[in-house]
Amino acid sequence: MFADLDETIRRLLIREVPLDSSEVDVNFEAPDREWSGRLSRPTVNCFLYDVRENHQLRVTDYDVRRVNGTAVKAKAPLRIDATYQISAWARAPEDEHRLLWRLLAALSRFRQLPEDILQGGLTEQTYPIPTQTAQPDQAPKNPADLWQVIDNRIRPTLTYVVTLALDPAQALTAPLVFTRRTRVGELLELPDGGGRASAPGSVAELLAIGGTVHRRGNAAETVAGATVLLRETGEAATTDAQGQFRLSRAPQGPVTLVVRVPGRREVTRRMEVPAPQYDVEV
Repeated sequence: MFADLDETIRRLLIREVPLDSSEVDVNFEAPDREWSGRLSRPTVNCFLYDVRENHQLRVTDYDVRRVNGTAVKAKAPLRIDATYQISAWARAPEDEHRLLWRLLAALSRFRQLPEDILQGGLTEQTYPIPTQTAQPDQAPKNPADLWQVIDNRIRPTLTYVVTLALDPAQALTAPLVFTRRTRVGELLELPDGGGRASAPGSVAELLAIGGTVHRRGNAAETVAGATVLLRETGEAATTDAQGQFRLSRAPQGPVTLVVRVPGRREVTRRMEVPAPQYDVEV
């Protein structure tokens, strides 16, 4: 569900700010020093840093439904706040501030996520999906602490809270997705009001891949702090506390992943993109 929420927010920003995806990136990684050092163009970072139940919307009563003459009694879904810190990154401070102001204006226009932009499982939510933008009671008590943990310099951010409904008893049957395919290109207006179409030769495909680094012979023992390098592009990522990594610009076809763990030999793995999974043993 969080991945669907990320994609929904991406599309909302591209449409409403608006953002040209060929000039400005929308990214959901932790904005640490290593990440910001790899930026090559203006970027909007949406960092999901907090998830907790919304007690104000908690419903303690049971929901009673009648199905085929039988009463079905069930607890109401939990209401979960997903809190993002949204920041703008550019070469010049004035460009960052202009972009941040436009982000604030775009997000403030909507008290709930528009239905026509919802992605994946968000289309099946029990309730409309409310949002809160730049509210003081949702911001970190001390923003400097957050940036210190991330290991980067403090900068202005917008706090953006989206409230989702979670039914713990609902069965999840969809497979996990480890490859994301994005098509970008220039849109041209067709004559006589015929809509828009991609300009010839302007469409490119970007694939984001993600996986886990774990100990050889023990998939449950993951490796945090490993560096995963995509040799074909030079893009690198560091595994998080769960050993997970994400690379945002992988070419289609055979690729080489190079994994470096302090104190251990470098590991090289050849893989195909797309693939069912991108886990690496070390």
